[in-house]
Amino acid sequence: MKSKGTPTSLSRYRPHTLEDVLEWELVSRTLYSHRDLNPRKRIGSSLKEGLSDVVREVMELINSFSKQRGRVIDFKEILYGYWRLDPVYGVDLILDLLLVYRKYRGHKMTVQVRRHAYIQQTFAGIFVREVDDYVFPTISEKPSSTEPIPVHKKIVHQLLSEISKNLQPILSFSNNTKKSYINIMLPLSGRYPIFKRFLKMYEYVCIREDEPTKLYIILHRDDKSPGDFERSYELVEDLIEKYQYKDIQIIASNETFARGKALQLGVNSITEDELMLFVDVDMIFDQRSLERVRKNTVRNKMLYFPIVYSLYNPNLLNKSYDNLGYSAFGTHIINEENGFWRQFGFGIVSLYKSDYQNLGGFNLMISGWGYEDVTFYDNAVKSGLKIVRSVDPSFIHVFHSVKCDDNLDLEQKSMCIGTKASTLGSIWQLQRVFFKYRDLF
Repeated sequence: MKSKGTPTSLSRYRPHTLEDVLEWELVSRTLYSHRDLNPRKRIGSSLKEGLSDVVREVMELINSFSKQRGRVIDFKEILYGYWRLDPVYGVDLILDLLLVYRKYRGHKMTVQVRRHAYIQQTFAGIFVREVDDYVFPTISEKPSSTEPIPVHKKIVHQLLSEISKNLQPILSFSNNTKKSYINIMLPLSGRYPIFKRFLKMYEYVCIREDEPTKLYIILHRDDKSPGDFERSYELVEDLIEKYQYKDIQIIASNETFARGKALQLGVNSITEDELMLFVDVDMIFDQRSLERVRKNTVRNKMLYFPIVYSLYNPNLLNKSYDNLGYSAFGTHIINEENGFWRQFGFGIVSLYKSDYQNLGGFNLMISGWGYEDVTFYDNAVKSGLKIVRSVDPSFIHVFHSVKCDDNLDLEQKSMCIGTKASTLGSIWQLQRVFFKYRDLF
């Protein structure tokens, strides 16, 4: 499994810093990886195929002299294994194999054995092939150094264009889907500076672009910032007057703020056949987000739970998000250092009111921080509806500090602390902080 002339060693690559260490991933019935927030996931088809190829080559090597030795060894299964990619040399594998040893000469016997296999798939060398007088397809001219679109992409584009002309009646989306109204439900208590940013985003993304949306603001008073209620009200009225825009409605409530109850007030304001999108004031979205909401939400069939990109605490990055406008939070900031995909957050969801009611709605007995979205998602999973759960790079959750009330019940408080911990920073940032201030720990 290694190329000729390459020395056999499990430590061909020697790291010089902590960041250079190549981590192993565990392969068993499932794949356990450190790369994602969810460490346990299905083994991908590419890895399955790669392991099958490796096992086949290993067994061919083991049985290459089976006739001379009077025995044959059959592969049964991989009990577990480790794999990692060395970007310089190739793939390293450690496999625990369950084999069947069959001896057919002399004292015949059949017995199961376990063997550890240490395997290296070394990259091949670099090969260069020169092509003289290449005739480019007539579909496009030979690309120049300034031409941005490669030839193969032009070929594919033209082929798809020709096919789509014939299949247009079958594949086209109806205009009703594109023009369907999205009722955006925003529960709000205090948070005036953040609401100001959200409303500016809504102005540019929805109002100026004539997006068919309606914004419902379920507004609660906040004892810690009593002036935010009136200021938020005035901000909305100014926007309505500026554009003569009627598709914003404030639903005022004097009750103690609870997200589930607030969203229920918004749900009560629309009819059963209308599309809803539940958001938070910290969310950033654009027209691409709204288009995906429309296409991934089908009444009586499909709900959309996007996996949003959540920003880490900017303090560890020596940044501040306080005075930034919504346009500063685009897809260009998405990387492992700035944030993470919120795989365990279910608060952002789009669905029709009739589906919401059939699922039983939110548990309105829940008060305080969170948890209502988790119970609702559990009910959705158990239903016969299809769940569309996918990353959406246009949905970005801007960091805000979380305070976990001591009066929360045990499960809510545990989830709150977990969420607070997950937004502190990336593992690399936390490592740097630890090594810098390790004397304090």
